[in-house]
Amino acid sequence: LQDRLPPFSQAEAEAAVAQSLEKPVLQAFASFGPSVAAASIAQVHRARIAGTGEDVAVKVLRPGIERAFRRDIDAFYLAASLIERTLPSTRRLRPTDVIAHFEGVVLGELDLRLETAAAAEFAANTESDEGFRVPRPVWHLSARRMMTLGWAEGVPLGDNAAIDALGVDRTELGERVLTLFLKHALRDGYFHADMHQGNLRLPRTG
Repeated sequence: LQDRLPPFSQAEAEAAVAQSLEKPVLQAFASFGPSVAAASIAQVHRARIAGTGEDVAVKVLRPGIERAFRRDIDAFYLAASLIERTLPSTRRLRPTDVIAHFEGVVLGELDLRLETAAAAEFAANTESDEGFRVPRPVWHLSARRMMTLGWAEGVPLGDNAAIDALGVDRTELGERVLTLFLKHALRDGYFHADMHQGNLRLPRTG
Protein backbone atom coordinates (compact mmCIF):
# COMPACT_ATOMS: atom_id res chain seq x y z
CA LEU A 1 0.00 0.00 0.00
CA GLN A 2 3.03 2.30 0.09
CA ASP A 3 4.26 2.42 -3.51
CA ARG A 4 3.85 -1.00 -5.15
CA LEU A 5 0.18 -1.27 -6.11
CA PRO A 6 -0.75 -2.03 -9.73
CA PRO A 7 -0.64 1.26 -11.67
CA PHE A 8 -3.46 2.61 -13.77
CA SER A 9 -2.78 3.12 -17.46
CA GLN A 10 -0.40 5.63 -19.00
CA ALA A 11 -3.24 6.92 -21.18
CA GLU A 12 -5.43 7.63 -18.13
CA ALA A 13 -2.57 9.41 -16.38
CA GLU A 14 -1.79 11.58 -19.38
CA ALA A 15 -5.47 12.40 -19.87
CA ALA A 16 -5.75 13.50 -16.23
CA VAL A 17 -2.66 15.71 -16.54
CA ALA A 18 -3.86 17.26 -19.79
CA GLN A 19 -7.26 18.00 -18.27
CA SER A 20 -5.73 19.50 -15.12
CA LEU A 21 -3.29 21.75 -16.99
CA GLU A 22 -5.71 22.48 -19.86
CA LYS A 23 -3.01 21.73 -22.42
CA PRO A 24 -1.51 18.62 -24.08
CA VAL A 25 0.94 16.75 -21.87
CA LEU A 26 3.84 17.28 -24.26
CA GLN A 27 3.31 21.04 -24.21
CA ALA A 28 3.99 21.05 -20.46
CA PHE A 29 6.54 18.22 -20.38
CA ALA A 30 9.29 17.35 -22.83
CA SER A 31 8.86 13.73 -21.69
CA PHE A 32 6.36 11.95 -19.47
CA GLY A 33 7.46 8.46 -18.49
CA PRO A 34 5.57 5.43 -17.17
CA SER A 35 4.55 5.06 -13.54
CA VAL A 36 7.50 4.57 -11.17
CA ALA A 37 5.40 4.10 -8.01
CA ALA A 38 1.70 3.46 -7.42
CA ALA A 39 -0.16 3.72 -4.12
CA SER A 40 -3.80 3.54 -3.05
CA ILE A 41 -4.74 7.12 -3.92
CA ALA A 42 -2.30 8.16 -6.64
CA GLN A 43 0.74 7.18 -8.67
CA VAL A 44 3.95 8.95 -9.65
CA HIS A 45 5.54 9.46 -13.07
CA ARG A 46 9.00 10.75 -13.91
CA ALA A 47 8.87 13.63 -16.35
CA ARG A 48 10.97 16.47 -17.75
CA ILE A 49 9.66 20.01 -17.92
CA ALA A 50 9.44 21.46 -21.42
CA GLY A 51 11.76 24.41 -21.88
CA THR A 52 13.88 23.97 -18.75
CA GLY A 53 14.65 20.24 -18.98
CA GLU A 54 14.25 19.88 -15.20
CA ASP A 55 13.54 16.33 -14.03
CA VAL A 56 10.40 16.16 -11.92
CA ALA A 57 8.01 13.74 -10.25
CA VAL A 58 4.37 14.09 -11.27
CA LYS A 59 1.79 12.68 -8.86
CA VAL A 60 -1.62 11.90 -10.40
CA LEU A 61 -4.79 10.82 -8.56
CA ARG A 62 -6.30 7.48 -9.50
CA PRO A 63 -9.29 7.70 -11.85
CA GLY A 64 -12.57 7.44 -9.95
CA ILE A 65 -10.90 7.65 -6.53
CA GLU A 66 -13.27 10.41 -5.41
CA ARG A 67 -16.34 8.29 -6.21
CA ALA A 68 -14.82 5.27 -4.46
CA PHE A 69 -14.17 7.27 -1.31
CA ARG A 70 -17.66 8.79 -1.47
CA ARG A 71 -19.21 5.32 -1.51
CA ASP A 72 -17.08 4.21 1.43
CA ILE A 73 -17.80 7.33 3.48
CA ASP A 74 -21.55 7.02 2.85
CA ALA A 75 -21.36 3.41 4.04
CA PHE A 76 -19.51 4.54 7.17
CA TYR A 77 -22.18 7.16 7.87
CA LEU A 78 -24.89 4.52 7.54
CA ALA A 79 -23.04 2.17 9.89
CA ALA A 80 -22.46 4.93 12.45
CA SER A 81 -26.13 5.91 12.35
CA LEU A 82 -27.26 2.30 12.86
CA ILE A 83 -24.83 1.84 15.74
CA GLU A 84 -26.07 4.99 17.49
CA ARG A 85 -29.71 3.94 17.08
CA THR A 86 -29.35 0.32 18.11
CA LEU A 87 -26.71 0.78 20.82
CA PRO A 88 -27.49 4.02 22.67
CA SER A 89 -24.50 3.49 24.96
CA THR A 90 -22.18 4.19 21.99
CA ARG A 91 -23.50 7.72 21.52
CA ARG A 92 -20.98 9.04 24.02
CA LEU A 93 -18.31 7.97 21.53
CA ARG A 94 -20.01 10.11 18.83
CA PRO A 95 -19.55 7.69 15.90
CA THR A 96 -21.15 10.07 13.38
CA ASP A 97 -18.83 12.90 14.42
CA VAL A 98 -15.86 10.58 14.02
CA ILE A 99 -16.91 9.80 10.45
CA ALA A 100 -17.45 13.51 9.74
CA HIS A 101 -13.88 14.20 10.85
CA PHE A 102 -12.62 11.31 8.72
CA GLU A 103 -14.52 12.70 5.73
CA GLY A 104 -12.79 16.07 6.10
CA VAL A 105 -9.36 14.42 6.26
CA VAL A 106 -10.07 12.28 3.19
CA LEU A 107 -11.33 15.21 1.13
CA GLY A 108 -8.12 17.04 1.98
CA GLU A 109 -6.08 14.05 0.79
CA LEU A 110 -7.90 14.16 -2.54
CA ASP A 111 -7.04 17.81 -3.24
CA LEU A 112 -3.40 17.85 -4.29
CA ARG A 113 -3.32 21.65 -4.10
CA LEU A 114 -3.26 21.23 -0.32
CA GLU A 115 -0.42 18.72 -0.56
CA THR A 116 1.48 21.07 -2.87
CA ALA A 117 1.16 23.85 -0.29
CA ALA A 118 2.27 21.49 2.50
CA ALA A 119 5.30 20.40 0.46
CA ALA A 120 6.28 24.04 -0.09
CA GLU A 121 6.02 24.74 3.64
CA PHE A 122 8.01 21.61 4.50
CA ALA A 123 10.74 22.55 2.02
CA ALA A 124 10.99 26.06 3.46
CA ASN A 125 11.09 24.79 7.06
CA THR A 126 13.91 22.34 6.37
CA GLU A 127 16.02 24.40 3.98
CA SER A 128 18.86 24.69 6.52
CA ASP A 129 18.70 21.10 7.81
CA GLU A 130 22.01 19.51 6.91
CA GLY A 131 21.74 16.29 4.91
CA PHE A 132 17.98 16.61 4.39
CA ARG A 133 16.23 17.91 1.30
CA VAL A 134 12.58 18.20 0.35
CA PRO A 135 11.89 18.51 -3.40
CA ARG A 136 10.18 21.82 -4.08
CA PRO A 137 6.81 21.89 -5.82
CA VAL A 138 6.36 23.35 -9.28
CA TRP A 139 3.27 25.48 -8.78
CA HIS A 140 2.35 26.18 -12.39
CA LEU A 141 2.34 22.43 -13.11
CA SER A 142 0.20 21.46 -10.11
CA ALA A 143 -3.56 21.36 -9.70
CA ARG A 144 -6.33 19.64 -7.73
CA ARG A 145 -5.79 16.18 -9.25
CA MET A 146 -2.04 16.34 -9.92
CA MET A 147 1.11 17.86 -8.46
CA THR A 148 4.65 18.30 -9.71
CA LEU A 149 7.76 18.19 -7.51
CA GLY A 150 11.48 18.22 -8.15
CA TRP A 151 12.85 14.72 -8.76
CA ALA A 152 14.59 13.03 -5.81
CA GLU A 153 17.20 10.52 -6.94
CA GLY A 154 18.42 7.86 -4.52
CA VAL A 155 17.94 4.49 -2.84
CA PRO A 156 14.54 3.84 -1.20
CA LEU A 157 14.89 3.43 2.55
CA GLY A 158 13.08 0.11 2.26
CA ASP A 159 15.90 -1.39 0.17
CA ASN A 160 18.23 -2.70 2.90
CA ALA A 161 20.57 -4.45 0.46
CA ALA A 162 21.17 -1.25 -1.52
CA ILE A 163 21.72 0.73 1.69
CA ASP A 164 24.26 -1.85 2.89
CA ALA A 165 26.01 -1.71 -0.49
CA LEU A 166 26.54 2.02 0.06
CA GLY A 167 28.25 1.25 3.36
CA VAL A 168 25.66 3.13 5.40
CA ASP A 169 25.04 2.11 9.01
CA ARG A 170 21.29 1.41 9.10
CA THR A 171 21.10 1.93 12.87
CA GLU A 172 22.58 5.40 12.54
CA LEU A 173 20.32 6.10 9.58
CA GLY A 174 17.24 5.09 11.59
CA GLU A 175 18.29 7.36 14.44
CA ARG A 176 18.82 10.20 11.97
CA VAL A 177 15.35 9.78 10.47
CA LEU A 178 13.73 9.69 13.92
CA THR A 179 15.69 12.74 15.08
CA LEU A 180 14.64 14.72 12.01
CA PHE A 181 11.02 13.65 12.38
CA LEU A 182 10.95 14.88 15.99
CA LYS A 183 12.81 18.08 15.12
CA HIS A 184 10.28 18.95 12.45
CA ALA A 185 7.39 18.20 14.80
CA LEU A 186 8.77 20.03 17.84
CA ARG A 187 10.70 22.86 16.18
CA ASP A 188 8.33 23.64 13.31
CA GLY A 189 5.05 22.21 14.55
CA TYR A 190 5.01 20.18 11.33
CA PHE A 191 3.83 16.58 11.64
CA HIS A 192 4.69 14.41 8.63
CA ALA A 193 1.99 11.75 8.72
CA ASP A 194 3.39 9.67 5.85
CA MET A 195 7.13 9.43 6.56
CA HIS A 196 7.49 5.78 5.61
CA GLN A 197 10.37 4.24 3.66
CA GLY A 198 8.49 4.50 0.37
CA ASN A 199 8.64 8.29 0.67
CA LEU A 200 12.31 8.58 1.69
CA ARG A 201 15.43 8.35 -0.47
CA LEU A 202 19.10 8.03 0.46
CA PRO A 203 21.52 9.72 -1.98
CA ARG A 204 23.93 7.31 -3.65
CA THR A 205 26.80 9.74 -3.15
CA GLY A 206 27.62 12.63 -0.86
